[in-house]
Amino acid sequence: MKKSTFIFLFLLPVLSGFGQYYDFFPEEQWRRWRHHIEFGIGTSNFLGDLGGKDAVGTNDLRDLEWSQYHLAGYLGYRYAFHKYFFGRVNFAYGRLTGDDQLTKEAYRQNRNLNFRSNVFEIDLMAEFQIRLSNKKGHQHNLKRTNAETGPWRIRASYFSVFGGVGLFHFNPKTNLDGSWIELHPLKTEGQGLPGGPKEYKLWQLNIPVGFNFMFRVDRKWMFGIEAMHRYTFTDYVDDVSSSYYNPYDIALYNDDGMGDVAAYLSNPSLGLANGGLPDIVTAPGQQRGDVRDNDGYFYVVLKADYLIMKKANFDQKRTLKMGKHRKFKNQRPIRH
Repeated sequence: MKKSTFIFLFLLPVLSGFGQYYDFFPEEQWRRWRHHIEFGIGTSNFLGDLGGKDAVGTNDLRDLEWSQYHLAGYLGYRYAFHKYFFGRVNFAYGRLTGDDQLTKEAYRQNRNLNFRSNVFEIDLMAEFQIRLSNKKGHQHNLKRTNAETGPWRIRASYFSVFGGVGLFHFNPKTNLDGSWIELHPLKTEGQGLPGGPKEYKLWQLNIPVGFNFMFRVDRKWMFGIEAMHRYTFTDYVDDVSSSYYNPYDIALYNDDGMGDVAAYLSNPSLGLANGGLPDIVTAPGQQRGDVRDNDGYFYVVLKADYLIMKKANFDQKRTLKMGKHRKFKNQRPIRH
């Protein structure tokens, strides 16, 4: 996270310099055309303790399990505070999964844990946007017939970086004999029990950061691709973080009829009999997860942006620039 933050802070003043030359909105128009509706559809993936590459986990893209991409999407609103700066509110959904049987690393495969969780979140973000290119004019050399319609073409491309704060909900479940069982109530690492870690909450804050490339195809529509990463403040998105807890105590404290299930799911390791490692590896107090790194996840989506414009905003007027201000003159006559 520190490396990503450093790169972002380094690029921001550089992009700000470009922004002085690449201007999409004229001085007045960005104030009139502030409102955007956005939506995206794509995939989500997880970076945490379960699954991953055939080596000791690193909790970064090197540990990505490529088979665990799932459908994701979001709906959002974007508001122009300035020609280069925007505020964004997103409502997003994704599915996160992990499975130790997808890795050949001996200790992780022997651990034999798996999970899935739907994630619902709301994000509040600031976005900085620069224009990379721009072209506008009459399409196919045809003239407009009126001020509001006609074969008028606007083409442009943009690059944006963004970041903010989000609130997300998760609920890890595991597959046991074809049934999906919620893990949070089972306290599989002794969460909230004597000598165990603190019980985790299913609502958590995150830090969303990302970038996108967008292409304007007309006045109202832009399309592109967006990548978004979520840094979290919890290591329990997959219900795995610290060390093994005594399964007999877990069974004792689960008095809702799930004691035996909770005890088993706290340590379903393969063992020597099933081609795994000796039981001492998963004894109480031994490492179950990596408490040093919090979990993370990300989205890659195809994105659409719709600019909300009233018909009155299409009126074409000439402007006269005087100093740093523009003054409107008479409306430009329609060319036939």
